[in-house]
Amino acid sequence: MKNLLLLILVSFSMNVFAGGHEEAKPAENTFMLLSTYEIAAGQNPAELEKELVQLTLDQEEDGYNDCGLYRHWYGGERAFYAYCFFTDFDQLDAIHKRAEANEDRMGITQNYSSHTDHILLRQKVGLTKAPTNLLWMEWEFGPYLTNAERQDRAEKLYDAFNRAFDGCNLYNHAWGPTMGHYINCGFEDFSDFGKKHNEINSIIGEELGTADLDIRTHSDDLLILIQD
Repeated sequence: MKNLLLLILVSFSMNVFAGGHEEAKPAENTFMLLSTYEIAAGQNPAELEKELVQLTLDQEEDGYNDCGLYRHWYGGERAFYAYCFFTDFDQLDAIHKRAEANEDRMGITQNYSSHTDHILLRQKVGLTKAPTNLLWMEWEFGPYLTNAERQDRAEKLYDAFNRAFDGCNLYNHAWGPTMGHYINCGFEDFSDFGKKHNEINSIIGEELGTADLDIRTHSDDLLILIQD
């Protein structure tokens, strides 16, 4: 009887301890705010980089789940790419109200040439951490396709890149200037990128070489992580 009572007490104390030390569930990163800041002609990129690093820290303080910053390495636009994840639009509303209440930020001088914002829906997750080097791809498909047909083609491409790069993410347009799909993948260095370059070209040649993908426009950018 004493042993039974002791077992009950030990079990109860363990349950109380566990209940008081449960790990908080990570926030669901359903949406991503992607912002680009073009480097102006004649500008010192280091000055803009410092400003944008502080901006990402401020955005996390405002309530975004996670924010970070990448810088152009190779690609179409000589710019910085900032990202912030959030769960839903109630959270975004609370973030905006907190940011608008901070009057000090309205006095900041704009040091970038141009700026765009996209709100993207994260559809598939193969990357769980921000890689040091990032391949960022944008795909637009024929306007004559249905939404389901565009999604099907995006997922075929995602499957190929996800296998070649050992983990990628797929995003779809929610709000913003471009109605497309986006795939991002990581790589360690350019030697590693070369291996993955060979792998993706092999997969595309063998599996998608004759596929009707209806690609209207496509762009690649290679980026390097500045702040996460």
